[in-house]
Amino acid sequence: MPVLVLNSSLQPLSVIPERRLIVLLSKNKVTFIDEKVRALIEESIEARRLELERPVIVQLLANVRIPRVALQPTRSNILLRDEETCQYCGKRSRELTLDHIIPRSRGGQSTWENLVACCKHCNGKKGNRLLKEVNMHLLHQPRPLSQEYAGFFLLRYPKLREAYETFLLSAQEGSEGITASA
Repeated sequence: MPVLVLNSSLQPLSVIPERRLIVLLSKNKVTFIDEKVRALIEESIEARRLELERPVIVQLLANVRIPRVALQPTRSNILLRDEETCQYCGKRSRELTLDHIIPRSRGGQSTWENLVACCKHCNGKKGNRLLKEVNMHLLHQPRPLSQEYAGFFLLRYPKLREAYETFLLSAQEGSEGITASA
């Protein structure tokens, strides 16, 4: 069961295991966003068995300052950005390679804009040539993953991301109702 931890400002901080959740709860560091989930967790703790399939979102009671860090174009970050999809043919796979759009042999750098996820077949077809030389096209223009997209790690947890987006929508609708009645 993955647990999403939000800052007191509702910004995603990290995804933690349920054991860490127990520690944070025992130290009164977090509160639950959903009361139903809180009740289920409390019942599970009393039964000494945490087996929830539902995503859990908790909010820190104190704000944590997050230093800005430039994300590096690592293999895992490129695959995460490209959603494990070949950027030439669209094939989804966990066995993708990275391809330099402008090959390193021709002066291409290992940057966000020059690296894409690529299947072995397309990588072999392209080789160290430019896209126009082999008549290939990108499905999406590569872009950097920025720290501004708080919680980019949520891409690894689709159920958590969906629960967080639902929470944000309900929070937004609640604040609009308050504004409209004021």
